[in-house]
Amino acid sequence: MVQVVSDICGVHAQVAASAELMLGLRVRGITREDVRHALWRRRTLVKTVGLRGTLHLLPAKEVPMWMAANRLRFDADRRRYVKAGMDVPNLDRLVDAISEVVGPEPIDRSSLERELESRVGKWATKRNQAWAGNYPNWPLALGWAAALGRVCYGPGESGRATFVSLADWSGWREEDPREAGQFALKKFLRAYGPSTVAEFARWFALEQPFARRLFAGSPGLVEVEVEGGKRWMVAGDANEAASSHPNAVHLLPHFDVYVVGSHPRDQLIPRESPLAAMRLGTAAPFAVLLVGGRIGGVWERKPKGKKLQIRVAAHVPLNRNQRRAVEAQAERVAEILGLECQLEFGAVSLKRHL
Repeated sequence: MVQVVSDICGVHAQVAASAELMLGLRVRGITREDVRHALWRRRTLVKTVGLRGTLHLLPAKEVPMWMAANRLRFDADRRRYVKAGMDVPNLDRLVDAISEVVGPEPIDRSSLERELESRVGKWATKRNQAWAGNYPNWPLALGWAAALGRVCYGPGESGRATFVSLADWSGWREEDPREAGQFALKKFLRAYGPSTVAEFARWFALEQPFARRLFAGSPGLVEVEVEGGKRWMVAGDANEAASSHPNAVHLLPHFDVYVVGSHPRDQLIPRESPLAAMRLGTAAPFAVLLVGGRIGGVWERKPKGKKLQIRVAAHVPLNRNQRRAVEAQAERVAEILGLECQLEFGAVSLKRHL
């Protein structure tokens, strides 16, 4: 399980059940309890702020590398926050305050907010209209503190988030950010390549000139031609590249890493797809049905007692074998969540998960 997390460059964890499904659908036999055990007991996985400021599950041994890579964005983040009217010196004070407050014992969100207010003032929890208009200031500092190796998420208490010192929770070591960026680039190319500078920069949330320098400074990359375009991949992977079987079907949960990492988008999301008509540029907020590696529909799940009601809306015709494969995938989804499956095919509203 931990190796799979490494292979796919971490697991998006903004929705806990989606993270559990992402792993359960990729690792035979595990359930959500195995994921939780790895996170909160064995601590072989760590939940923290990852790429793009998105919550991720990452292998504990790789967290220092990913956090160092995140620090490559610090200068650009500062410029963006200053332009948006943010008080960046106060953000720095918040980073230091978070470092002082968290320790080996979990502290919950409300307690952390009170402690930060006592050190930095009401600005710490003030809703900042210059940044999405929805969030207090301190989560921005949390991402910076995480990238510096000072904090990560701890075990949840009654569904509430908690925070701990990363050094106390799973250990810490300093890594060079540029070497860590090259590490992240090669991990990305192995998982989602062949790719381009622009696609990697979008995935990493990194400025393109900086991404271009990472490509130029990373040995062992080769340029290949794919359908008339030039793309990059790791040299050792060039002879092992494989495409999805055209009849293969998969059910992926909301925010699955596959739909975020895969490019070009117009091939991942066919132009005739109802999702393409929404012009979002991403399918991440939807639970999707993949057909031959491309989005061919959506699905939804609703727990009802001990049963899990799953409805699949295919936007492309499915043959008998593909429908059977969908049934098997739905059974697996329910198994991961510890419920009994009730599957039906029918219309599913294209409502984004926010």
